[in-house]
Amino acid sequence: MGKIGGFTDELSASEYRGIYARVRAQWPDAAEDLHVPTRFGDTHVITYGTGTPLVLVPGSGATAANWSPNAVALGERHTVFAVDTLGYPGLGDQTAPFAGPADLGIWLADVLDGLAIDTAHVGGLSYGAWACMQLAWHAPRRVRSLLLLEPGGNSLGRPPLRSLPAALRLLAARDEAAYARFGLIVEGGWPNDPDRRRLVNFGMGHYRTAVPLIRYASDEQVRRLDRPTLLLLGGASVVHKPAVVLARARALMPRVRAEILDGAPHPLAETHAAIVNERMLDFLGQVPSI
Repeated sequence: MGKIGGFTDELSASEYRGIYARVRAQWPDAAEDLHVPTRFGDTHVITYGTGTPLVLVPGSGATAANWSPNAVALGERHTVFAVDTLGYPGLGDQTAPFAGPADLGIWLADVLDGLAIDTAHVGGLSYGAWACMQLAWHAPRRVRSLLLLEPGGNSLGRPPLRSLPAALRLLAARDEAAYARFGLIVEGGWPNDPDRRRLVNFGMGHYRTAVPLIRYASDEQVRRLDRPTLLLLGGASVVHKPAVVLARARALMPRVRAEILDGAPHPLAETHAAIVNERMLDFLGQVPSI
């Protein structure tokens, strides 16, 4: 049987829920929490706003709550559904393992079913972008458009060699302090909210993750990402070479709008929320109606 994600002990889980509550409080008062059943377990979702559905999937170790810098702006025109990824720390409850990356697409399709959503704009940061790509391959008709923010290293582009030492140090000591040091490198010195940052670092340091590893997408797979797509890359990203990813996407993806945000680090949806929100809303406003 495959792995099931879970906290190392109840004390850690309790402390984590306290940190989560502080980040969740950054959302508008009208936001609501849902628990959606899927074949892999109950998925926690935060929803806010009105309009065409927009599903958001966070990066590695981040949560639905981490989309708080984006919720107000996006919720003015869309009903935002931010999810906690099963297999990573969050408020969901994984009960069945993921056999491989394709199961992420099946899981997200289950989430859409549980929310009674036929089609939606689907976006993600880092690992979340990779998960959204899986949905686009598994059930393309469910995806009205794709918003890929800094897709995780080794998805559309190979990680640069300069990131290897930091990754190896993290593998040697997977505690909260190690994740905090790694996070500072990934953020590239840009300021970020301490509670949002600690939610990721504490969670990853005290949770047994059970998610599929990212696999490099073949040219044929990338060509199959034929939905209207916004690709935003950080010019200071350490998880891939932004210019290489940009060129590959433009060459292979038939309906992509791709841009490098100068100086932005990997977690650009939080550190550069205003410009990311602007780019997302402008793109979404031009996606043809179904």
